[in-house]
Amino acid sequence: MTTFLHISDTHISGNPAYHPPWMTAGTNHPNVGAKKLLRAIKQLPYAIDFILHTGDVCAEPLADDYHCARDLLDNLPAPIILMPGNHDSGDLLDAIMHDGTGRHVLRDAHLRLGGLHVIALDTSGGGDHAPSLRPQQLDWLESALESCQDGQVIVAAHNPLLKTGVAWLDDSMRVQNGAAAHAILARHSHRIAGVLHGHIHQPTLSCADGVSYISCPSTWSNLAAYPDLAVDEPDPHCPPGYNLLMLRETRLFARRCALPATDA
Repeated sequence: MTTFLHISDTHISGNPAYHPPWMTAGTNHPNVGAKKLLRAIKQLPYAIDFILHTGDVCAEPLADDYHCARDLLDNLPAPIILMPGNHDSGDLLDAIMHDGTGRHVLRDAHLRLGGLHVIALDTSGGGDHAPSLRPQQLDWLESALESCQDGQVIVAAHNPLLKTGVAWLDDSMRVQNGAAAHAILARHSHRIAGVLHGHIHQPTLSCADGVSYISCPSTWSNLAAYPDLAVDEPDPHCPPGYNLLMLRETRLFARRCALPATDA
């Protein structure tokens, strides 16, 4: 029995004036949402075993951003697993935030937590919004899953592996050869509780060949994802938030949790 949180796309910045030109006017600094998230986690009325962050931890691949993120993420009520996203530097994330106890940085890595296996597939792609996995990564994924003969498996990635049904997301945001990774996952579907990802700044749920895919909203700003949408646009109706995941025997239960609109 495992209870954990899935968070993503916090885009934490050490620059108090951070506001990229592609964001709409009036958008809050990303740290506002990150701080709301941390307050919400610390006030939870139940215990959690760990927190999984599926990437874009920071806004820019700058050391100041990772020092800021480390300070914000200190004193959480459970260990946190961090993965790089396309806005991250995996090397800086590892060097500044990994301590092997309270903070784990995983890049094409397998971590066992009690009876649960967490397999982190690095799709950060060197800053590419729509990367492709290297053949070595696909081989590693197969080998990692083969090694999980006991217990359930959570697979985590930053990008979606399969099409979402939204044109611009599928063209610009997914892993381009994600179907090859999915074929491997489908062969091991009996041991995979779920595949968790971020990147699209929108909560979604889909199932293919017995594999459940669950995404998480950003804590900063979220993106529209309606059918036939051909270009990216903001979604002011999607609140920032996180996912509560409850693994009970072989079933994974997911609940969407929105952050409060105000600090009150």
